[in-house]
Amino acid sequence: MGIVFDIQRFCVNDGPGIRTVVFLKGCPLKCQWCHNPESNSIKRQLYCEWNRCVHCGTCGAVCGQRVHEMDQGAHRIRFSGCALCGACVEACPQGALGVYGRERSAGEVVAEVLKDYDYYEDSGGGVTISGGEPMAQADYARELSGALKGAGLHVCMETSGFAPWEAYQRLLPDVDLFLFDYKATGEELHRRLTGVGHGLILTNLRLLLEAGKNVRLRCPIIPGYNLSEEHLRAIAGLSRSGVSAVEIIPYHDMGKGKAKNIGSSLYLSDVRTPEQAEVERWIDDIVRYGGIRIFQA
Repeated sequence: MGIVFDIQRFCVNDGPGIRTVVFLKGCPLKCQWCHNPESNSIKRQLYCEWNRCVHCGTCGAVCGQRVHEMDQGAHRIRFSGCALCGACVEACPQGALGVYGRERSAGEVVAEVLKDYDYYEDSGGGVTISGGEPMAQADYARELSGALKGAGLHVCMETSGFAPWEAYQRLLPDVDLFLFDYKATGEELHRRLTGVGHGLILTNLRLLLEAGKNVRLRCPIIPGYNLSEEHLRAIAGLSRSGVSAVEIIPYHDMGKGKAKNIGSSLYLSDVRTPEQAEVERWIDDIVRYGGIRIFQA
């Protein structure tokens, strides 16, 4: 069984054609711009959609762990104390509470995604395994990718590249396309921004290409953090390393609200969403530095 926190249908930005994206929980990186902060922990976790909460106190009345408190009419949640009994979720009259993460077998996931098989076939699409970092649940990712491939589906995997090479080797036959993140240039900066170094990541990128796999590089650009001439030049160089294409992903704050919903403060507060003209200049610079097959995600 794996821990899946979402399955999104009819996606068009996570590989070719129309796709279903299966999101697995767990990630060893701690990127402050993560647009899926609910995926960071591999454990199931309580969330509250605060814009739906009316501070009625019903959740506190049924919570045996005293996780929910009313403080002068304001609802406060001690997320770390939640036992995930689900009582508050069932009691909430506004449907504001829920739990991220559900145990699902590979067979259950395949049965669900096959409902859209005709769309995949007509559009050249398939299924993308994402997260989090799928390789945080490496055994399950291997089983799931094998089951999807066995069902005749095109399989993509989005990955940070931060996992033992042996784990990637086991699923090479079943993954058609790797969407490989490249987050920062320089060991020290990469460690500061993500919590891990980039040596293993770059080694795995090289090994995937040497194994003849189709790899598309995905590069989030966050002004004030990883945006620099050095980084854009490095992206240009990697575009010529054998990857099939490079996607430039401008910073957006879609994860900010979700971080608040799980009581997390791990999110940037000092970055604005760049204008389209800025993004086009980044791409022009990468091309000027020798980059090829560069486009905006």
